[in-house]
Amino acid sequence: MRGIVDRIENGIAVVETADGMLDIPAVDGLQDGDFVELADGQIISIDRAAAEQRRAKLQARLDRMMKKKK
Repeated sequence: MRGIVDRIENGIAVVETADGMLDIPAVDGLQDGDFVELADGQIISIDRAAAEQRRAKLQARLDRMMKKKK
């Protein structure tokens, strides 16, 4: 199952999945917005490339919105 880290609180990652929100023990280096692969209630991998693409897309959207405001 795939998910995205919504936030990390006290060593617990709150991960949004297609089935809802899950609380999962955070792994070292995990950041808000990271895409993760889950199995048996554990994070088995982090897809940093997908997270960076999503951040760039959101930043471009914000930049367009700010440009329209001026």
